[in-house]
Amino acid sequence: MLESFLKVLRLEGLSEHTLAAYERDLRGWGDFCRAHYAWDPTATVEAWLRVEPPMVRAWLRTFRRPITRARKVAALRRFNTYIHRLTGGKSWGFPIDPIKLHPNLPKALPKQSLLAAYETLDSLGHTWPILRDRLVLELLYGLGLRRSEAATLRLDQIHFSLGQIHILGKGQRWRILPLYPRLESLLQTYLTARAQLAPSHPYLLCTDDGSPIYPKLIYRIVRRYLGTHPHALRHSFATHLLSEGAHVEAVRELLGHASLTTTQKYLAITPTHLKQAYRQFHPRA
Repeated sequence: MLESFLKVLRLEGLSEHTLAAYERDLRGWGDFCRAHYAWDPTATVEAWLRVEPPMVRAWLRTFRRPITRARKVAALRRFNTYIHRLTGGKSWGFPIDPIKLHPNLPKALPKQSLLAAYETLDSLGHTWPILRDRLVLELLYGLGLRRSEAATLRLDQIHFSLGQIHILGKGQRWRILPLYPRLESLLQTYLTARAQLAPSHPYLLCTDDGSPIYPKLIYRIVRRYLGTHPHALRHSFATHLLSEGAHVEAVRELLGHASLTTTQKYLAITPTHLKQAYRQFHPRA
């Protein structure tokens, strides 16, 4: 039953990362129940409907971090919704309340130190690994890409004639990002070097031997040069735009957020910009 659930989610356009997380959490729930109750709730609809609240609470107590428990609850709720649809209205007869989390504000890197680091990278030369690493970092901070989006970026998504890069993000949603001069120049130089490797795949970024890049390598590149993680560059992209006066709705579109609420968390870390905007534009300021 778990396999059919994942197949439905895949058809709905969920990312492979999300699917893997749901599968891991639900298999963990099944393993827990087999060990403590001698049956797996995810095996059949009938087994799922036998679950009682103390069983769920006992499983959740095995996880210390609230964010981990919240993820487990999200998987249970999603699977319960699937059972509800599958049976035409049958599901657990008790609510599965989401775990309340304290806001986890994104941490941006200092703009001046980040720009200085990029200038240092520019001076390292044009050898293949250096070019590739520079492009990875440029895509993450210059366009605010997710690590998975950079890893799966294809050559046919780059449109030099239009000055655009088309990104396929979460939920299979497309967004269009600008191909600014600095990035365009770096791409042209990189593509010349990439052609010498003669890779047989359509992905832009390659490993040292020409194979498609993988997310773990992207993490290592960011860690090596900047001492942080890839998502910190995406946070920095959004925060620096807002601090310079960009509209939050424009930043939402650039990031590819489905909801403005997701983007608005960045406003909490740009108070100076908000105060200035209020004083400058509000008629009652």
